[in-house]
Amino acid sequence: METNHSVMWINVFTAKPGKLDELVNIQAEELLNFKDNGVPGWMSSRWHRSVEGNKAIMITTFEHIDFHKSWLEKTDFSEHLNKVSHLIERAEGGYYTLVASVDNS
Repeated sequence: METNHSVMWINVFTAKPGKLDELVNIQAEELLNFKDNGVPGWMSSRWHRSVEGNKAIMITTFEHIDFHKSWLEKTDFSEHLNKVSHLIERAEGGYYTLVASVDNS
């Protein structure tokens, strides 16, 4: 995989029935902490929820894949996982790169 370009880590969360609102709120708060901590190589994060259903998607962009991998190795997620694990039925993540972008402007 090319590591010289920005990369998106995309997580798709399936919330347990009736738990999507709580998951969305906790993760939104966590994004503010992420920004305040000045994570090296972090460019942006976007948090989306499904209009219908029980899914949410987190898209986090890093300058390149090595920044994300380094952050994962150094970060203790146990406290955060304790806050959200009871809300999540399933989570699936992976790395993506931008192939094309079209704007209506």
